[in-house]
Amino acid sequence: MAHRNKIIVTAAALAVAAAVAAAAVAGGSGPARTLTFVSRAEPNNIAFDDLGAKSPQGPDIGDLLAFTHDLLANGKPTGLVHLAAVGVDHKRHLSEAFGTIVLQGGTINVSGLVAETPRFTLAVAGGTGTYTGARGTVTISTPGHTSTLTINLAAS
Repeated sequence: MAHRNKIIVTAAALAVAAAVAAAAVAGGSGPARTLTFVSRAEPNNIAFDDLGAKSPQGPDIGDLLAFTHDLLANGKPTGLVHLAAVGVDHKRHLSEAFGTIVLQGGTINVSGLVAETPRFTLAVAGGTGTYTGARGTVTISTPGHTSTLTINLAAS
């Protein structure tokens, strides 16, 4: 059960990261900026398959995770994030994560390695519509069952 809880916390952190990325680029082109967001799990919209080696330290090579979260800004719904991750490193307990944030003006793509640590960074890897060319980083802090995401959006 501890392994599954770590997966869910990691999923929440990824969703928050995606939400932050989405909000960061929501204003279109302009100067560099920093934004912070939160996410909320959609009930019954998460799947985890423990396909790899069994490990109490968290996700392991071959494990699969997919979910959808609602995105919130200042407590109000702003969009959705769809994410998937696959365990890629047994020794370091790393997962490769990728996802799409869906907002009114388009989509934002995020990707990168997720470590079983309370803080990690993903890349904003582009987008569509209003978010075409989005770039920057998302730092996720998960000090428990909540996540704080700090998006650093590069100037465009």
